[in-house]
Amino acid sequence: MQRSSTSWPNYRNQYYNPVYKIRSLIQTLDAELAALSHRCAVSKINVLNPTAANVNYILGHTSSGTKYKAYPEVNKSMAILSDGQAASVAQTRTLSSIYRSRVIDAFRNRRIFTVYGNYHTIRRALLNRGWLEKLSPNRYPKLQSLPEEVLLQHAKRGNDYEAVAISKIISHFPAFFIWQPKAQRDSHTDVLPLRNRVRRGRNLDFSTKVGLIGCAEQHQWFHQQGVCGMSHPRFYRLGGSSEERMAFIEDFRQTQCRSLLKFILEHGQRLSELADPDEGTIPISVVHFAVTNLKKHFDEFEHRTLDDDGEKNTESENLEWQNFIADSNQVMRNNAKIKVTVPLLEEVSKLSRIYLTKIEERRRDYKWDGCRNLWILKPGYQCRGLGIIIRSSIDEILQWATNNPQRRYIAQKYLERPLLIHKTKFDIRQYMLLSISDCTLSIWLYRDCYLRFSSQEFTIDDLRESIHLTNNSVQKRYKNKPNRDIRLPKNNMWSLEQFKVYLKHSNAPDNIWEERIYPGFKENLIAVVMASLEETDFVENSFELYGCDLMLDEQYNPILIEINSTPDLSPSTDVTARICPLALKDLVKVIVDLPRNPLSPTGNFERVYEVNYKIKRDFDPEVGLDICGKAMTLFKQTVIPQKKTPIRLPTKLIKKTEHAIKVPLKRLRGPAAQKNKAQIDAGVTEPKILKSAAKEALALRYTAPK
Repeated sequence: MQRSSTSWPNYRNQYYNPVYKIRSLIQTLDAELAALSHRCAVSKINVLNPTAANVNYILGHTSSGTKYKAYPEVNKSMAILSDGQAASVAQTRTLSSIYRSRVIDAFRNRRIFTVYGNYHTIRRALLNRGWLEKLSPNRYPKLQSLPEEVLLQHAKRGNDYEAVAISKIISHFPAFFIWQPKAQRDSHTDVLPLRNRVRRGRNLDFSTKVGLIGCAEQHQWFHQQGVCGMSHPRFYRLGGSSEERMAFIEDFRQTQCRSLLKFILEHGQRLSELADPDEGTIPISVVHFAVTNLKKHFDEFEHRTLDDDGEKNTESENLEWQNFIADSNQVMRNNAKIKVTVPLLEEVSKLSRIYLTKIEERRRDYKWDGCRNLWILKPGYQCRGLGIIIRSSIDEILQWATNNPQRRYIAQKYLERPLLIHKTKFDIRQYMLLSISDCTLSIWLYRDCYLRFSSQEFTIDDLRESIHLTNNSVQKRYKNKPNRDIRLPKNNMWSLEQFKVYLKHSNAPDNIWEERIYPGFKENLIAVVMASLEETDFVENSFELYGCDLMLDEQYNPILIEINSTPDLSPSTDVTARICPLALKDLVKVIVDLPRNPLSPTGNFERVYEVNYKIKRDFDPEVGLDICGKAMTLFKQTVIPQKKTPIRLPTKLIKKTEHAIKVPLKRLRGPAAQKNKAQIDAGVTEPKILKSAAKEALALRYTAPK
């Protein structure tokens, strides 16, 4: 499908936070008040010795913590600092002239920057390139309250006074590189500065859980084998529409059926532990119910139920599901026995294996499910592991979301079968950079990454966050399990090189990182960015660094979990102390150096995809909507048997199993197929009966006047 829209939608900035404006006004008023108090201060003169006035005005503290004071002296109108000597008026004027010349030169060459927060790597990289810093209000607030004359007296090359003095001179000029928090309102938009924020609508903002679901719903339009494709767990917005809530309930129920049958399959050699025809407490109807719904789910994949009337969600059906979930949980969690013979349970397990295998070929994410039907609940707009819980009860999940509507909870299927390293869960933090030029959006991936481990061994019998949440902000609150594998790192982090060494000495295929894992990262992240383009605000010179969390399944296939717009870049361990500064330095190479010199190196950042977003505006608005596609055949049960059946199932095994558990044949194969087969064998054809709409059309045709 191609859209002939003339322009991309422009969504208003919804991230304005008045706190920053108020804070800036307060700090400005404090500085003006301090300057005014300094000018109006009158020293207390000693009558006996009027030249020995010794009054100390403490103005604040330097960055090193020492106090700086103003000493009124005879024949001197300016205050000086206790740790320096006053400069002459001529020297002060000369230094001011030099600084103003540097400021004008920086403005002409667009080399003025502002960095909010303790991102010293970014600050040093720009200063080394000859940029001048326009200080944010919360940087050196005491020094910024001093008059410019006082700062110039004690400014030396590279010290804090020089930085503040230059910032005061540069205060009326715009910044051309701005590193700011996400919630801060964009400033100096008229000069199009290099800004570390790419704005987009909330529905497709993949840096939130709710927006990531929206991108997952859209990525199918951009799917391209080997280039663009998302692999993610199933998730639902519980605070959204009632239809999505019902879709989650249906998914939970179907997952419960597969979980029970998988549990039976895992006991293939120990079915006697599950079956007891005499003293079993769980009826065989529970197994029959699971098999029936699994068969129905399989028919939906084969498009055999398109014309079937959907059953109404009656109270009796809800009660039936409640009883099934309760009985199946007794089997899977409390080891309750089923009232059935072992040979019959073996036949059921064979039939279940067939259906599960065929369904998992269509839905790879079903392979990640286990036997507990666990779901992880996350607040839709929070990060760092805040408010996350894991539950297996549908009533608890829905009640939790209902009791916390302001958090906009989503329910994500928990990966019960992830790839483990030494029996411990881990995830991979991968950095992605987006940059927007005058006509293109570029997707950059960092070739280096690191692994984050849990402090405890993995188990689904214990749902504590120390076992299942690998966020460093969560794991730093817990101590490592004493008896866990000694080969795991004490700081719960591995570099990429350490992971490659592990893959080389494990049973992983050769070159698995280069051939499957890293290319899978590219496909997932390209897909999610492409899905968000519809609501992306394309502002020239915008860029943003993201921290992407991915996991691996047991076949080393990457799974996208979530994306963070403000990743933690602090040196929390020796691993992050190495990779985070390097990533920020390479970011400056891509954003600052590359536009000025197309041949400049980009470090470990690799451009993996590029989109020309202005090409959409070149379409003729009068063309309309062009739809391109191909014909598809929808399959359904018919009288005439298909010459080519897509899937061959063992009919004898199905009949034998159905008869053994006393289920009518028509419930698994459908009433139409059984009736039509009997008619064909007897040579009897059923007369065609016209539908009411066809009868009415014929009546109008032959009764209308000629």
